[in-house]
Amino acid sequence: MLLKRLYVLVFIEHGTRRMHLGGITASPTGEWTMQQARNLALSLGERFEDIRFLIRDRGSNFTTSFDAVFQTTGTTILRSAVQAPRMNATCERLVGTLRRELLDRMRSSASNICGSS
Repeated sequence: MLLKRLYVLVFIEHGTRRMHLGGITASPTGEWTMQQARNLALSLGERFEDIRFLIRDRGSNFTTSFDAVFQTTGTTILRSAVQAPRMNATCERLVGTLRRELLDRMRSSASNICGSS
C-alpha cells in the first residue's frame, strides 16, 4: 500500500465556524485554487459579498487571480506571517483535528488490514 499526499482546501467562516470544502487534490496549482474560490462564490451566492476578510497563508498556489475572486466584492486579503500559527488559529486547530482524527484512524485501519498491531 503506497501512501499519497493529498492537499485539502477548506474555507472557514470565523464568525460561525462553518466550513466549506473547496476541494482535494494531489497537486494544487494556482488555477486549481482560483477555481475553488469561484466555486465558493457560486455556492454562497449573495452571502459571498458579506465576506470582509480572507486570511490565507503565503503558499505559491494562492495567486493574484485567487485573491481577485475575493477582491471583486471588496474583501481585504490578509496574508499570515511566516511561521505564525496563532495568526490563523481557527484553521490551525482544524488542521490539527483532521490530522489526529483522520490520520490516526487510517493508520490503525492499515495496521488491521496488514495484520499487525
